[in-house]
Amino acid sequence: MKTSQTNTIDNKSNSINIYSYFKANSSDIASFVLNHNIMLIIRTSKNGQKPRMPVILNTWFQFSPASTYITTNGDVNFFYQNLPQEYHRHVYSTTCPQAHTIRDLCCHSASEFSIYFENESHYQWLCRFDDDQYVNVPLLVDYLRQFSPEKEYLYIGKPSMKEPKRGHGIQFWFGTYGGGICFSKSLLHLIRNDVHPNEKFVNGCIASGYPDDTHIAYLLRVKYNINLTVAQDFHHHIETDLFTNLTNPSNIDQAITLGFKGPTVPRFQPLKEHDVHYMYTLHCLLYPTRECMRRVRILLNRVYEEKQRKS
Repeated sequence: MKTSQTNTIDNKSNSINIYSYFKANSSDIASFVLNHNIMLIIRTSKNGQKPRMPVILNTWFQFSPASTYITTNGDVNFFYQNLPQEYHRHVYSTTCPQAHTIRDLCCHSASEFSIYFENESHYQWLCRFDDDQYVNVPLLVDYLRQFSPEKEYLYIGKPSMKEPKRGHGIQFWFGTYGGGICFSKSLLHLIRNDVHPNEKFVNGCIASGYPDDTHIAYLLRVKYNINLTVAQDFHHHIETDLFTNLTNPSNIDQAITLGFKGPTVPRFQPLKEHDVHYMYTLHCLLYPTRECMRRVRILLNRVYEEKQRKS
């Protein structure tokens, strides 16, 4: 049997040092908004939106509020109260159940494809994320510039398994949704009849017996012979070593996406209370503002005083 190979693209070769721009203009970061052709979709739920979404809305969401969409089976009034009115139309309510069955997960994914097709004239990419992910949007924009989304059939992500998935007589790689996935416009047009309307995608998942992130890879491999393009700097919560490497925490600077779960969070001292997954702290360290630096000074002073008392 011929093995399905992944295509690997590494963004470290890019010549643009986007960090130097932000660090040189740290006082302006909070008001800096990126212009790009990427639709960013955040999937949340009635159980996750209240504890998880506020920190996202106050950190990486701010880079592209006009290009970011939210899908939830929870109360949309929560977002209406926390977002300017101009972004209310970017909040989509679904009727998908809360459970993690194949049908329920694929229901959520189907809604994401529908949001794209409803707004496709404005975007060359669909990149979807969960509500327990940090997305370094400037790096994502820079990374996707190397591709031609109108010409290339691109399915970009990162596997969570060391071996390809095997089933139905084939083997294939799939990118875990926990690390984020990007689809090019040309690929979305190619698979439109497979994922839209919503019932088509859900029924396809049920037929294959795979959840959403696995089924989309299976569909692309079997029907179109399209393989996963691996983005090495997309990261998911299964990569626990990314967060526990205390000797070289600078590798987080290169991450385009970071997935969190339970204790799998960066090994930083949080800079504020209720910092879910330490996203505020991470955002502050990557893109410091005056308020961030004030909190860092307070934390360093506290650490110093504790050290003095012990000595």
